[in-house]
Amino acid sequence: MAGTQEIPKPDFMTDEAWQALLAARDHGIIRAAGLDHARRYRESGGQGEDATQGGPTIVLTTIGRKSGREVTTAINYLARGDDIIVVGSLAGLSMHPHWALNLDKTPRGWLQLHDRRWAVNARKVTGEERARLWPNLTEHFPLWGHFQKYSDREFSVFILSPA
Repeated sequence: MAGTQEIPKPDFMTDEAWQALLAARDHGIIRAAGLDHARRYRESGGQGEDATQGGPTIVLTTIGRKSGREVTTAINYLARGDDIIVVGSLAGLSMHPHWALNLDKTPRGWLQLHDRRWAVNARKVTGEERARLWPNLTEHFPLWGHFQKYSDREFSVFILSPA
């Protein structure tokens, strides 16, 4: 079954780090951790921890596709000029992360990086453009590539540009 299959440890992680990641590889745990990380980050004025799973982390606020309310979570990212690129890997689980589904419905939101917060417009990257970006994304954050190899779904990739 996708998302629950045995995934081998990547060479770039220690056994301890991999076991910790696998222990938290559950949709509910990932979502709660992202919400908690975002809360702590915002409470610190952006001075809190800005890395999760060994990658840089940004706080993203989207509009809930069902509730219509703002939903804030912490996610890994790659900066490219003024744009921020995010990947909906959700540790390779079979479903897309809520924030990606929210951006599919309402392609705008807000980002916080350290003490700076700004509005963004989201554009989903597909096809050849995604294929061109993918090597840079996985070089920047290897877990995206590792989990994608063992997932039956294609991870959503979004470019978030200042609004």
